[in-house]
Amino acid sequence: MGEVRGVYGWAQVPGTCGELAQGLIGDRFLHITCPIDAWVTASASLTAGSGRITGLDDRPKARRAVSRMLDEWNVTERFDVCVTLTNPLPLGKGLASSTADISACCFAVAQALGRDLSVNTLARIAIAVEPSDGLFYPGIAVFDHRKGSWGTTVGQPPVPPLFVLAYDLGGEVNTVEFNRRHDIIEANRQKESLVRQAFAQIIKGIRSGNPASIGAGATLSARANQEILHKEALEELIGGVSSLGTVGVNIAHSGTALGLLLPYKHRSRIESVIKWTESRFPKWTPLGSYQLVGGGPRYHEQSGEGWAI
Repeated sequence: MGEVRGVYGWAQVPGTCGELAQGLIGDRFLHITCPIDAWVTASASLTAGSGRITGLDDRPKARRAVSRMLDEWNVTERFDVCVTLTNPLPLGKGLASSTADISACCFAVAQALGRDLSVNTLARIAIAVEPSDGLFYPGIAVFDHRKGSWGTTVGQPPVPPLFVLAYDLGGEVNTVEFNRRHDIIEANRQKESLVRQAFAQIIKGIRSGNPASIGAGATLSARANQEILHKEALEELIGGVSSLGTVGVNIAHSGTALGLLLPYKHRSRIESVIKWTESRFPKWTPLGSYQLVGGGPRYHEQSGEGWAI
């Protein structure tokens, strides 16, 4: 079968360092996204075929999402899809690795098809696979990660940027099993008032470009989550790094990662913060120094002969 003209797609989405905040508000489990410049990239090529999807054997969730999208668009029987995926994010840490896989692959395949993939459609597809991060929304967003019933962009990341120094505390959390815990609703209900305060502080900080407000809200949410998924030495960490210029600590509320939030004006203190943290908590794994960025896809522009960036 010959290659079909105009059937290449390329898309890139950010990973995350946990969430800025997360919890039950009313009848929805919501989080505020924390996208970072750790990029997950997918390229897709289509050939005339019968619906085979290759290149994702080790990423079954992304494969299921692409298959579901093709079914929804009634093109499964017309094309074979080959996807190449590059993802630097470790699994099971709360870095939204699976959601980033799903998002990058679906955006790339959609571009190859010449179709516009809306965030609402992608949300529905992703949630059908597993609880998902809202990293596919532009900017910083609030998203219902369990049902996908609601999501919205609340603003853009601060300029100049907010640094996120990411660490893995060790272990692994199965997101699906975590969200099936029998006590999860009641435990979240107990902290709802604190979560509402955290959301208000963070959204105010995002909209006003105030890193201190973002950090204060993130720290409040991290503390409120201790009864649900405890992170050892959190209080010691918060106290220690705040004296070095950080404005807060955010966590993966259903994972093992956390981030130290440092404003741009204190960028010269990054090495001091890293040195203190790694000397005090030598068993933690450094994941990198990142910047808070906006979510959503980045694309290459397609030309008749190939790609032009």
